[in-house]
Amino acid sequence: MEMNERRKIRWYEVIYVLVLILILGFSVLYMNPHKVAVLDIDRVFKELGMQQKIEKERAKLEPFIKGSALLTAYNTRMNGLKEKLDNARTPVDREKIQSQVKAANAQFQEALAPIQSALQSFESGVVATFRRRLQPAVAKAAQKRRVDVVLYSGPSVLYVRNKADITDDVIKEAKSAFEKDYPLIDPALGGKPSPRR
Repeated sequence: MEMNERRKIRWYEVIYVLVLILILGFSVLYMNPHKVAVLDIDRVFKELGMQQKIEKERAKLEPFIKGSALLTAYNTRMNGLKEKLDNARTPVDREKIQSQVKAANAQFQEALAPIQSALQSFESGVVATFRRRLQPAVAKAAQKRRVDVVLYSGPSVLYVRNKADITDDVIKEAKSAFEKDYPLIDPALGGKPSPRR
């Protein structure tokens, strides 16, 4: 064979090269990895004034009022028992007062359990309503930024490469919706706010 001999290009080789170029073009244009955004939900919560609204509403709840009164009574009783314990002269008196302290602690914990349960129920209803009302703002901000996935930034998300932070966009979108005077717990979620006094 001579070195000067030209090789003929066959028709199937041309088609093969064209198909490879088309596949490469398709993968570059249409098979991009998903664009991920993060949302600092705690910052959104604070900047929309939800903490103040929750504290204001919680102060009106019957379980909160009962819990506050219970705590005040417990602290008063404990201060009295502590004073008695400090002034006790005999080991028998100390044991008697220590058993009163244990009984007061047990009674307080028992009375506190249903109050804590009611307040936790209230707070979980508020969080569920908040997320539901925030969802349209998140969707709008994600569409504007052409984001495929939105993650709440927090301890479960350690690192995301090529992320977009849409927190400011979500806050702008959600401000008008959260300025309205809606109840903190949406009745459509099936949750009932705790009874008020």
